[in-house]
Amino acid sequence: MAAESTLSSQSYQNIDSYVALDDLADLLRETVQRLQPSAHEISEAWSDAQVTMQQLRVMTILYHEGPTRVSDLARRLGVSTPTITGILDRLVKQRITYRMNDARDRRVVLNNLTHDGRDLVERLMPAQGDSAVLALARLSQDERYALKEALTSLLRALPRQHRPA
Repeated sequence: MAAESTLSSQSYQNIDSYVALDDLADLLRETVQRLQPSAHEISEAWSDAQVTMQQLRVMTILYHEGPTRVSDLARRLGVSTPTITGILDRLVKQRITYRMNDARDRRVVLNNLTHDGRDLVERLMPAQGDSAVLALARLSQDERYALKEALTSLLRALPRQHRPA
């Protein structure tokens, strides 16, 4: 709000150097929209996936955090450990996740995504995928730096939100 009042009170010598907030917001919305798949692509991915929303939540945690204990998954999702064990059993049967021993403590069993599991998360939740990376690779080093600075500033201006997986 302070920025808007400062902007409106200034006289602009060169109108081309002024960027309207609405124009920036429109560009940001269009960018986010282009990074997302079409409704058809989402529908196609879900029809092939054969996973539930709760399974996807588990997969998303594993995608972001890597090997994770059953108890940690249960706590994050607010469900019992037997519930998570059942979800993981089904994901293991589908070869989406696998169990492994913790190298630091062999008594601990960790759960992780298989390569197919990672691919599935990226198809179902495309913001996790490579479309942004591929687009960013087309930018020059200077453009990437400028974008990094602008996005960092934008993130500082936005309130933090707790988003459970």
